[in-house]
Amino acid sequence: MKCLKFFLPLLLVTLVSCSQETDKVVVISTPYGDMTAVFFDDTPIHKENFLQLASSDKYDSVIFHRVIEDFMIQGGNLRTGKFPDEENYTLPAEFAPKKHIHKKGAIAAARTGDASNPQKKSSGTQFYIVQGLKYPTDSSLQTRADRRMELKLGGLFTRMLNSERFPELTEKYNYHLEKYREDSTYDFGEAQKRLVFESLPFIEKEFGDQTDPGYPDWAKEIYATIGGVPHLDAEYTVFGQVVEGLEVIDKIAAVETGARDKPVEDVRMYMEVKEMSKVEITKKYGIEYPKED
Repeated sequence: MKCLKFFLPLLLVTLVSCSQETDKVVVISTPYGDMTAVFFDDTPIHKENFLQLASSDKYDSVIFHRVIEDFMIQGGNLRTGKFPDEENYTLPAEFAPKKHIHKKGAIAAARTGDASNPQKKSSGTQFYIVQGLKYPTDSSLQTRADRRMELKLGGLFTRMLNSERFPELTEKYNYHLEKYREDSTYDFGEAQKRLVFESLPFIEKEFGDQTDPGYPDWAKEIYATIGGVPHLDAEYTVFGQVVEGLEVIDKIAAVETGARDKPVEDVRMYMEVKEMSKVEITKKYGIEYPKED
């Protein structure tokens, strides 16, 4: 009994300390409703950067400038809000595809393409929120793996063309380009796609094995039941998740758009950063935090 009395205060202090640990959640308000988002501890650079921008009102009045139904809604260009002198900076990629994937509601960083951005660095301010589709079968998901491979190899192929060290690839590329210039009905896109895949041995000799990793069973289950954009996994940094207001994504994704997928009527966002206990976040939203040793 004396032993119990001795350890009880320490146990109480530990429990109170754990329950008092907090994290920040962000409420993203739009004309179509509010979305509540949490951000991941294992993408610390992106998390800290986003929370700093949201806390300093940088995102207030910024528009969703690119909206594609069944794909995603993109915003974060500060020039469209109250701060026209947008800070143009990048963040190092923080990929964690074994934990964070492009399921519906995922928040990920936008970036420029592989040809000019081989390190896949993220935009410092622009982000997108996934809507996506469901992929109930392995065959339907395989089409997304093929698309991921196509995008990845296309970026590497373009880098090789730009290096001018591969004249044989340049010659083949120019052959198809010239055919298109002579006949506008020539399917240059399909011809280029075939050329990229036919050049796989050259690409792998230069950049190493490019075998697509596929999707683990837990991810297949999510894409079959919740949906998302699987071909972007391990290509763009996923650093947060919408945990309330998924229906708002659908509403914004359905708006009328014009040139460059920009909504005809501006859809502006405003953000509020709130403090919540980690215990409450886990209980309410199912977000698990790494356990301390």
